[in-house]
Amino acid sequence: MKFNINNKIFIQNLQKINRLITKNISFPILENILISIKNGILSLTATNLEIELIANIKLIKHYISGNTTVSSRKLLDICRHSLNTSNMNIELNANKIHIISNTSQYILRTLPADNFPNHNHFHHISEFYIDSNVLKEMIEKTHFSMGKQDVRYYLNGMLLKMINNSLYMVATDGYRLSITHTILKKQQIESFSIIMTRKGIIELYKLLNISKQLIKILIGKNSIRIYIEQLVFTAQLIEGIFPNYDSLFLNKTNNGIILNCTLLKQSLLRTAILTHEKFCGVEIHIKNNQFTVLSDNQEEETAKDTFNINYIGPSIKISINVYYILDVLNSISSQNIILFLNNSNNSIQIEAENDTSTIYIVMLLKY
Repeated sequence: MKFNINNKIFIQNLQKINRLITKNISFPILENILISIKNGILSLTATNLEIELIANIKLIKHYISGNTTVSSRKLLDICRHSLNTSNMNIELNANKIHIISNTSQYILRTLPADNFPNHNHFHHISEFYIDSNVLKEMIEKTHFSMGKQDVRYYLNGMLLKMINNSLYMVATDGYRLSITHTILKKQQIESFSIIMTRKGIIELYKLLNISKQLIKILIGKNSIRIYIEQLVFTAQLIEGIFPNYDSLFLNKTNNGIILNCTLLKQSLLRTAILTHEKFCGVEIHIKNNQFTVLSDNQEEETAKDTFNINYIGPSIKISINVYYILDVLNSISSQNIILFLNNSNNSIQIEAENDTSTIYIVMLLKY
């Protein structure tokens, strides 16, 4: 294996995949990246077993095909201390990588490429294209509701479901639920239902910080593969059954309460200062065109904030985790939200006034 590449281009791609690399004493090859050349394409692969990221670079100058693995940290450090304008001459010789950059020469040990775990034999059951901005926005609207280290492992991620060319993304930690969907037109897409891991969703979101473009997504039985510019992102899926959430949604026979997002957010932030450290709960009273938020804490301190609303229905009194509502408000861009109260008084449903594609459910606190 032999190739020549501009250091600026090389380091840009190394940095993109290097964040998957962590110290691994029990499996040291995971500290390496796989370097392979085939058909004029230089591929750099990093993996932590749960997520794999490949950067593909088209080689212009003379090259010799082949593959090996080498320390990602050492290779990146070498590139960082070389001039951006310099060319990196890299060659595999006697199971060692030889690097020449200007006046510097390095020899690094390698590990066999055959021992590197990868997803070369990926088989998909469904395929579709989606606007990168749409996918990024869907994640922004829902990701905060994912579980964190929950014993119900299937909650530590996000449900992606395709039904009749509509892509749904659903996240819940058992106390709140976020769901959004978009219709994908002019495609014939096989239905599927998968659960992406929390780490997979977070890494995917970082990769979507790009200019607007169509991206290709392949759904496999045990993993998902996404093509983003010159990158190939593959993530393991969670095996399990996502809980049935249909019964949580309200039929909306009761009238919704329209609230200004800015006023509500300011009121919640003021009262959140004195909430209980463990429960983070606030009481909400709605009566006679007034919306009142009250809080207290373990030190018997209290806070109260009131603003006017347009509401003439029966009085309402509920308790809720203040940060759960703030998370929802931070994901909504419209001026107003519509709040619906469950008849059994155990949850509320929140929707943006100008967005029918997204719904939020937040369970109420019981004292």
